[in-house]
Amino acid sequence: MLREDVAPILRAAGFRGTERTFVFPDADWFAQVGIQTSTATASTSSRSRLTINAQVIPKAFWNHVRAERHYPAKPSPNVGYGRIGEFWEVRAGQLIDGQDRWWSLDASGRGRRELAVEIADLIVDVVLPAMQLCMATGDLTEPGNT
Repeated sequence: MLREDVAPILRAAGFRGTERTFVFPDADWFAQVGIQTSTATASTSSRSRLTINAQVIPKAFWNHVRAERHYPAKPSPNVGYGRIGEFWEVRAGQLIDGQDRWWSLDASGRGRRELAVEIADLIVDVVLPAMQLCMATGDLTEPGNT
């Protein structure tokens, strides 16, 4: 679903990436979206669960502190680094209604296309503008600063 249905829509909106990590290219910022699948028992062979993580991090700051904090060369959008004000990290659901949100897809793939469109639209219409606002203003303090 991600590779075939979501990725082409995100690429058309300016993202680059694979089926789980999409980067919005910028010279000064790590701006990325990650698709996280559940590792809890709620995801079974008959049903998959996923959520969307968004992240905006100043590249200069990341490069300055990464050795000291033992961070990798590039951040992962599915890892929370827990530095409010230094990094902007949010689950997409928080941008909708302030709540964490997980989506489900059953093994039969029923509703796959509708789910893919919902996820892609959420990223393009809600998450990306919030990321762009962070980059434009430098405000990394509030997850829902839109």
